[in-house]
Amino acid sequence: MRPIAYEIRRTLTSKFVIIMIVAIVGLASLLAYENGSTFSTVNVPTTPELTTGYYISGQNLTMVGYFHDAYGNPITHITAYYEYNNTYYSSAANRNGFANVTIPSIPTGKPMTVLVNFTYERFRQPVSSTQSAFQINTLNLFSGLTLVNEIFNPTNRSNLGMLALYVGSDGSTAPPITFYVSPINLSRISSATPASLEANSTFSFTRSGFVETTIFPKVTAADRGTNYSVVATNTTGSFIVFSTSSDSSPVGILGPLSLYTKLSQSNLQSLVFSGTSQILGFLIPILAIFAAYLTYGKDRTTGVLESVLKRPITRGEIIFSRFISNSVAIIGAVALSMLFSDIIINHYLGSYLSGYFDAYFIWTYVVEGLSFLALVYLFSHLVKSQGALLGAAIAIFVVWDLFWTIIPIAILSALGIGSSTNTYLSAEVLFNYISPAGYGELVQSFFTGKIGLIASKSINPALFGITAPLLIIAGILWMVVPFAIAYFLAVKRD
Repeated sequence: MRPIAYEIRRTLTSKFVIIMIVAIVGLASLLAYENGSTFSTVNVPTTPELTTGYYISGQNLTMVGYFHDAYGNPITHITAYYEYNNTYYSSAANRNGFANVTIPSIPTGKPMTVLVNFTYERFRQPVSSTQSAFQINTLNLFSGLTLVNEIFNPTNRSNLGMLALYVGSDGSTAPPITFYVSPINLSRISSATPASLEANSTFSFTRSGFVETTIFPKVTAADRGTNYSVVATNTTGSFIVFSTSSDSSPVGILGPLSLYTKLSQSNLQSLVFSGTSQILGFLIPILAIFAAYLTYGKDRTTGVLESVLKRPITRGEIIFSRFISNSVAIIGAVALSMLFSDIIINHYLGSYLSGYFDAYFIWTYVVEGLSFLALVYLFSHLVKSQGALLGAAIAIFVVWDLFWTIIPIAILSALGIGSSTNTYLSAEVLFNYISPAGYGELVQSFFTGKIGLIASKSINPALFGITAPLLIIAGILWMVVPFAIAYFLAVKRD
């Protein structure tokens, strides 16, 4: 077997390399999933909402109020006020979000109006909602089913659903109810029938025994931009009329179920920089440094390499084949991480990253990995003992990777250079050029036009020496120069 093929197989079957590749690809995919599944350009309202129903028992009216946030979750520490005939009735929300009051001696068979509002604290300041009128027909002894649309899905803020509140006779919970959600042309809502909506429903849900419940249809890419409506049926198949403060109808209008809009490449790139980029910037150097130590440096400093040289292979072939085998592991880890991240992001956000960005991203962390790999190979020929090499490898990781983002800040602060000056920014770029760990920051600045760890600043990258030709040259030099010196020392000196 040719030396290079043997060394590649030896490296890729190493337990350390396998564990690191699985960890790198797995964590990168996990971060892509987290970012993709939760990312939204939608601002979710933070104002509490009160959904109200009622039931009548004798001459007593019980107002049922459910406090919830924009996700439909219950809210406590909030007080509801119900005004009838200039008399106020108040109730604080319990741990389930309900604030109920009983109004005695109501008129029989006559419509009545209850004014509803609530108070809560925001930033320790009391806030009162606008008072709204809740119309009640006392001939109907309970409000029944109330529908609230535009409830945000807590697992994906771009998707919407609905909240159903049911108040039955004497406050009873809901019987079995089936909800049918179907697309509809809102301009033709007046001519639509419940039967046609049920026949063409896209989603259906059956719920029972609830006072309040949230329903979130599983929206796919095909559903984006489509308006939906909902109807509900009981166990006999009859349609249930939705009751609200203003109207009653067997058809509830949900509108769109997704507020998602196609993201720009800069938005997608920001997700990668905040997720996959962070994990690769930390773990790829670990893979490179310790793969180099375990497969080459350790053998070099303990004398094991000498026994290998008794076979028909030269020193140059050994260092070259082992460097290539380590490089294959690093390139594979980076490429697989990018591939899985791109697939996951497209699954959730409906867009792939551009091929140009993918190529640059893979290049960036291959440069970083191979640079640290080459540095350990170089130090393998500068120290004499296994312990010294291990200490040097750890020092390389700690200084040039783990703390490299902090070291320039500390040095520039000690020199009294203001962080808002061009001198500071130029120095920060220079520091990034003189460490493999800074290469990722340079590429990020190249794409985003921003620089800085704590308070990022907008810059013109070209004015600070961050251009495509300079980045490529710097990457090549970082990979080639340390390995070329190590190769020379292996062949000419040892």
